[in-house]
Amino acid sequence: MSKMNEKELDGEFAPSDREDFRALLKERARILSEVPAAEDSGEKIAALSFQLAGETYGIELKYLAETRRSTPLRRLPGVLPHLAGAMNLRGELIPVVDLGPILGLGRREIPATVAAVLVLSVDGSKLALAVDQFKDILTFAAKELQPPPVSLEPERAIFIRGEYLIDGGLLNLLAVEKILADPRLSGQNRDEAEPL
Repeated sequence: MSKMNEKELDGEFAPSDREDFRALLKERARILSEVPAAEDSGEKIAALSFQLAGETYGIELKYLAETRRSTPLRRLPGVLPHLAGAMNLRGELIPVVDLGPILGLGRREIPATVAAVLVLSVDGSKLALAVDQFKDILTFAAKELQPPPVSLEPERAIFIRGEYLIDGGLLNLLAVEKILADPRLSGQNRDEAEPL
């Protein structure tokens, strides 16, 4: 304690002032010793960003089993446009999907060796997505996710959970459940997907 504070406490203050000053110091010490409350935790989203046809997308890590680079594909004859082929994953054949037709980006030529593949695992089933390249792992609050713009075509918007601003651009977070529920992944056309 400084000499001035000692002097003030020793006699130049009335007893009630000394008690008030000590209470003030005690309260200040209590405030300074408190651990700040954690920020509102809320739901957090952890996602891997990736490039597809010049756009940035994201997929939540909870669906991602692994990533692979330079993966050879086995071509499958007579398949629908969104199926690029199949890959051998430690002896298991996994279908590889081109998201371009599903997301309204058009069909593109998938090379015999895909630059990057995201292997998804949902309810014990595996599926791979052919992408141009994967980038970064991001974690952000779910409340920062904005809904897809109303200008987005409805056929494409249903597969986008929301948009997140990154480095001056937008990351389109995929709605994996809706992609997996799409009838085209079961070998049907959307128009033929009506119950029998």
